Amino acid sequence: MTEKEFLEKRTPIWLEGDDLHISTPSNMDKNDMHVFLSKKYGYNWMFAIRGYYMPGSHVTLYIGDYECPNCTTLVAPYLFNYFPDIKYVGFGCNKGKIGEIWEPKIIIVRDMSCIDNDIFNKQTEKSI
Repeated sequence: MTEKEFLEKRTPIWLEGDDLHISTPSNMDKNDMHVFLSKKYGYNWMFAIRGYYMPGSHVTLYIGDYECPNCTTLVAPYLFNYFPDIKYVGFGCNKGKIGEIWEPKIIIVRDMSCIDNDIFNKQTEKSI
């Protein structure tokens, strides 16, 4: 998948407040999340739990410079209920090159197993 295809397919999300309300920007703002969060809500995007939803596949969340937010086991069941079509929730990102899809640092699959990203990729390749 190219970077352009990724940006068109994914839906940016961020979590708000103590109740972990899931919010999304409008289509007009979805490619400028940092600007959108700062201008519209006054959030410092470095401290916002943000990420994206990839329909039929997964949700990835991160904070700051693509680090794992301190809410992984608390928020995963909520995300599986909110997005019933996802297979896993990723937390944090292993930074790659611009134009590549960055892999999550932690992956929790629907049955709440927490597995190493390399193991997940091998299992996924076998099931394809």
